[in-house]
Amino acid sequence: MTEEKKPDTRLSYSSATLLKNCSMKYYHHKVANTARDPDAEQNYDAFNVGKAFHFVMEENNHSEDKLDELLTAACKAFEVEEHEGMLKAMLLRYLQVHKKSGLRAIMCELSLSTPLFIGFIDVILIDDKTQEWWIADLKTAARYSPVTAAKLAQDTQLNLYCSFAQEIAETAGLGLDFKKFMGARYRVTTKSALKRKITESFREHVLRTAKNVKSYDVIVPKEIMDPQGFFAEHKKLHAKTLRLRKGTLKPEMNRSYCDSFFKPCEFWSQCHGGKTYTECSTLLKAITTDNLNE
Repeated sequence: MTEEKKPDTRLSYSSATLLKNCSMKYYHHKVANTARDPDAEQNYDAFNVGKAFHFVMEENNHSEDKLDELLTAACKAFEVEEHEGMLKAMLLRYLQVHKKSGLRAIMCELSLSTPLFIGFIDVILIDDKTQEWWIADLKTAARYSPVTAAKLAQDTQLNLYCSFAQEIAETAGLGLDFKKFMGARYRVTTKSALKRKITESFREHVLRTAKNVKSYDVIVPKEIMDPQGFFAEHKKLHAKTLRLRKGTLKPEMNRSYCDSFFKPCEFWSQCHGGKTYTECSTLLKAITTDNLNE
């Protein structure tokens, strides 16, 4: 007889954030495995651009090695061929900032796993002269936000990753000194809305796009962070997910989260009387400048 597989109760940063913001959505997505509404958005274009960017940097260890070859493969794998020019510009801008930092990538996609937590650190960076090292997170975004940067010392994801600094230093093969751990790097590269002109070559498109793309490497010293405090909060959220799974805690609705990230929740109908987002929309009528003459 086949033994029943136990559910994976480890909590990632993204799952913990979802649980904290809306335990109802977390419950349907992670616990009940509820089917998504039939009108749920299926366009993951922006998400896949980020995945393609990460893939290239992971495969070439944050260098220019086989850049074009890896980029073409990534665009095909993640179905973002139309954005290849933009991605090339983004990668070139990122590599300029990476080179200026004077740091070397020694490990990409480092897996973190405990009974309470699961995650992947984008890259571990080291200064070969001083042996000082950093935990770095890569982001792609429509724009750089100074407000987001200003609160990075209190960023949950960075603090959770940094709470594993001791374990990372002891990882075989890395040769890191825990005393040389310096903190986190938040690296964000912006996208561009420019489209390739019919009259320009791929190279010309990349060069023109690069003028509209920027990359940032924000240094977050460990002295201003609170890794242990954030992991203590994570433990509380993990205890909450166990109670949800056991049925001793009921999920709560947070209808202000129904349109997070500017799109309707995939489980909209669960909190709106069984009606999907589309059905709710048809019950309303708006007077706009487009229909003034109707």
